[in-house]
Amino acid sequence: MPPRTPYSPDDVAKAIADVVSKKCNIPSAAQAYAIPQRTLRFHVAKAKRPNVASKSMGPQPMLPLQYENDLVTWILAMERDGHPVNRTQILDKAAAIHDTVHGFTAPTTPTSGWYQKFLARHDQLKTKKSNVLSKSRHAVDENAVAAFYEELLHALTHVNMDPKRVFNMDETSFSPSKAATKVVVHRSTQHVYVEESTASAHVTIVACVGADGSKIPPLFILPGDRVTTDVCDSLVIPGATVTTSEKGWTNSYICRKWLTMLDSAIPASTPRPILLILDGCSSHYSTYIYDEAARLSILLLFLPANSTHMFQPLDVTVFRPFKQAIRREIANDMWNDVATSINKQHAISIACRVWSSSTKDASIVNGLDCTGLCPSSLDKMLYRLSIFKPSQDDSVDIEATWLQRSAIVRSDVLLLPPQKKKRAARNTLTVSGKFITADYHAILQSQAAARPKGRKRTQPTIPAPVADHEEDEVALTEELVAESYCI
Repeated sequence: MPPRTPYSPDDVAKAIADVVSKKCNIPSAAQAYAIPQRTLRFHVAKAKRPNVASKSMGPQPMLPLQYENDLVTWILAMERDGHPVNRTQILDKAAAIHDTVHGFTAPTTPTSGWYQKFLARHDQLKTKKSNVLSKSRHAVDENAVAAFYEELLHALTHVNMDPKRVFNMDETSFSPSKAATKVVVHRSTQHVYVEESTASAHVTIVACVGADGSKIPPLFILPGDRVTTDVCDSLVIPGATVTTSEKGWTNSYICRKWLTMLDSAIPASTPRPILLILDGCSSHYSTYIYDEAARLSILLLFLPANSTHMFQPLDVTVFRPFKQAIRREIANDMWNDVATSINKQHAISIACRVWSSSTKDASIVNGLDCTGLCPSSLDKMLYRLSIFKPSQDDSVDIEATWLQRSAIVRSDVLLLPPQKKKRAARNTLTVSGKFITADYHAILQSQAAARPKGRKRTQPTIPAPVADHEEDEVALTEELVAESYCI
């Protein structure tokens, strides 16, 4: 049998073009380009029917192609709506579609093999581990971030943008417990358990760092009314202190006293005022705290509500390695101490040992930098927002595909959750130590009315009216705000 004559893909394309354009018939084109007639007939037939999908060998999928596409559209629509679906939900919907289309009364359960092949057939889908985020944290939007950025810029002007005068404060707990990890055991072992030490009482650690990488000695809060001398001896960090509260949590009284501790820990050579960035916990603001902050020349700037996972530098870069170091220290102590409970003295001793080594100066500086706090950066803030609240991908055409599908399956099976209620207009003001007058309130209302709505992006921004500082009480309000040192 003579060998086949080699032909290139370009020869096949030219031969198909000649046959489709009726310049010559298939036998003539096959002879001219040295292509077997059977091969050329197959390619010409495929070129004349471009919309016909090639059928693979073996049995057909459980669902017809159009209903699989409908299921893909529903998956993408649920993701865009903020409710991504998992494997179980997809299998349940596939079974419901199958029973609806074929009129089955007995429930049908798709196999895991169908699920894997379904993902392989639709390469626009992939599996990804999701992160749990509460509704309140998910409600932070660009408007709240932009408003906070303006307050941050105003506050930084009072400290001349000096990193040595910018500090961040937050609380954390002593957490010896850890999540399950993979371990190496004998091949015949079926169940593995790891011993875990627990703290005998809740211990709160108040930490504070500077934008230049400096660290303020921590404050430890224990439950009860008294502490032992052993606890005091465990404070090996110079300047570290310990106090008590009813349940070991911070309160407004402790926060006010801590401001005095902060002021004494900062060198006298550092110019005043200083800026303290902290979250809006109820124990962080009160009339007494404002008065103490004003007396000590400390400016208080509160992070937006429910946004500490995005803009709290201590949460972003400091606390995780600190707690990991605590767990490693507990694991090392396990060989020398067989106790199953960690007492207060031992907890403070461990925290003091790992505080200096686990909190790197570079990590502190990077924490305030990547969150956009110091130096201030709105782009970095919006990037942090996009990580936890990604924008919708407009390149995925969902609606056009959805309209081409079966109305019965769409209305009976593939349903989207009800639309979220439109967010009501805000009817409260952020006081934060300001003195609000009626004239000041009127100016805020006029600015809100003049602000363009989000959906009308093509309209130019209407300038907000500016009050006459010589005739209004706004000047008096701004003076009072500046004197209160509360931004």
